[in-house]
Amino acid sequence: MVGLTQMLANGWPLALAGFFLGVLAGGLTARSARNGDADVPPLAGGEDGLSRLAAELRAAKELLQLEQADAAETAETLKNLDDAIKRANGRLKLISKAVKQAK
Repeated sequence: MVGLTQMLANGWPLALAGFFLGVLAGGLTARSARNGDADVPPLAGGEDGLSRLAAELRAAKELLQLEQADAAETAETLKNLDDAIKRANGRLKLISKAVKQAK
């Protein structure tokens, strides 16, 4: 019983300090989260959130189309490279066959 009363007597300041530390950390986190969107300009007078969202979606769609075009160009380059390697391999086989026949 004495141990319980000592723990309660000595433990409440730590609990109170922990509570205030948690409130302080939560407040700072909430403030930084609000300030984290500083790169997004505020809404203009006649602009609503839906029109801004539509503009963001259009921009994302354009970026996606650019990425797809780049991917198609890369695929075409790889196909051309694969064809060139196959041609070089065929020529190498012809040269190797000619060397074997010359021996």
